[in-house]
Amino acid sequence: MSSVNLTSLGANHVKNTTSGEMVEIGSLWREQTVVLFFLRRFGCQVCRWMAAEVSKLEKDLKANGVDLIGIGPEETGVKEFKDGGFFKGGEDLLHILKPMHFVPLSQTNA
Repeated sequence: MSSVNLTSLGANHVKNTTSGEMVEIGSLWREQTVVLFFLRRFGCQVCRWMAAEVSKLEKDLKANGVDLIGIGPEETGVKEFKDGGFFKGGEDLLHILKPMHFVPLSQTNA
């Protein structure tokens, strides 16, 4: 089994789609345990279905001090995604601001 290089992954920045604030991904798990849910895109019907399914775990995750955070590759479709109530994770949905600066998959394995 391979492992994810959390230092490399954590150095990437995402934008809070509600406040516009830029945050380092690593800051999301610095204070608590999180589940990061990566979506292909916010308008994807399968992603919306999966978001609704994983959201069923949110109550149990929260009860155990775990935050559920959704991350998508762009802002396109975010408003409709939020308005549709597909995702019940943390207060704010985040997106990768510059996908070209994201960690290549080859760099995530130890």
